[in-house]
Amino acid sequence: MKIIDCTFINENQVLQAVRALSPRVIGIYSMFSMKSSAINLAKILRGECEILVAGGPLPTLYPEEYLEAFDFVCVGEGEETMLELVQASEKGLDLSKVRGICFRAENGGGTSMELAVRTPTRPPTSNLDLIPFPARDLYDNAAYQDYFSKRFGRKETSIITTRGCPFDCDFCSRPIFSRTFRARSAENVVRELEDISRLGYDWVWFSDDCFTLSTKRVLEVCEGMKTRHLDLKWECLSRVDTFNLDMANAMKTAGCRRVFFGIESGDDGILKEMRKQITVSDVRRAVEVGVKAGLETAGFFIVGYPGEDDSTILRTVRLATELPLDYVSFSLPYPIPGTGLYNRVKDRMREQDWQYSPWRLIDHALMYNGEFSEFKLKFAIAKGSIQHRIMKYAGRNGYELVGKPFEAFTDLIFTRLR
Repeated sequence: MKIIDCTFINENQVLQAVRALSPRVIGIYSMFSMKSSAINLAKILRGECEILVAGGPLPTLYPEEYLEAFDFVCVGEGEETMLELVQASEKGLDLSKVRGICFRAENGGGTSMELAVRTPTRPPTSNLDLIPFPARDLYDNAAYQDYFSKRFGRKETSIITTRGCPFDCDFCSRPIFSRTFRARSAENVVRELEDISRLGYDWVWFSDDCFTLSTKRVLEVCEGMKTRHLDLKWECLSRVDTFNLDMANAMKTAGCRRVFFGIESGDDGILKEMRKQITVSDVRRAVEVGVKAGLETAGFFIVGYPGEDDSTILRTVRLATELPLDYVSFSLPYPIPGTGLYNRVKDRMREQDWQYSPWRLIDHALMYNGEFSEFKLKFAIAKGSIQHRIMKYAGRNGYELVGKPFEAFTDLIFTRLR
């Protein structure tokens, strides 16, 4: 088995690497922002293998859309499904007996028409400790370490220690891990962190949907890191209502440098529309806790959510400005298929895929026709980013002198834009 990591190579290099391997089976991961790339790559590799398999969040939601280019789609968690699919193929067994896949089959009516067939759902893995650690030796670790060292001054990698989130945010997509929260044991997590450290990494991003859902488990992980003397700095994502001072202090002493909060809005009414189950007061408390523990704090915000007006967007921008955050990120609402947000706006979707572009000053695209123009929302993003920087580098006194006039002037412009 081999992983061909497309991060640092182009499609032609991928094709050459595949030809050198002559594989029987190729699996390609895809999610919302990768659909076109994944399908195009599958078409390029069509003649290079016997079986093409798609997996990931978007194929799980809409497997039929991938079957024009792929032979099979793994629906849901893929560790056991992919293994069973490959083993059944090697032994010449009936692949329709493999749980958790979708494929096309003749309809049996004497015509050449095909139907999408879904096999019974495979239940999610309940004991995550039974899943082997990622095969990091199959990746070009030196390339990643070089990239992050040059760009951020650290050698960073990621780890995921939980699956599922019990909350139900309107914009959040989790077709694979669902709402059922499952966690790896602290001992299991710390052993993988030891492997990461031995590979030469010095910074870890905990990529869990919410690392802080269980205070007890966070404290156990932190204690394990300290006991093993792991010299790793790290950061994670937290909800504001699952974050407390005991946790924050333990995280700090275990090497945590920054915690990211999904704040999203500065208006309680819009937070309800988003089904965040938090309030602005919760936000202020959590950020204060992080600062008190000596952690850097960061906040994610969304502007232009369905139901917003000028005043709610400006409240969000002001909150991002007022909070003692070291980093802020503003985005437009992204209606990912399968979410409540998508269901709200699917009849107004524009015909376009979101693709990253290094040439755009603000790399966001409004993917549906809403109450605000894309220009107006990007103006709000630029305004919020500038106000945050003024507050961060000039302080409150400097903000009174420079930031307040800027805020008042740009508030006026914003309200007049359409």
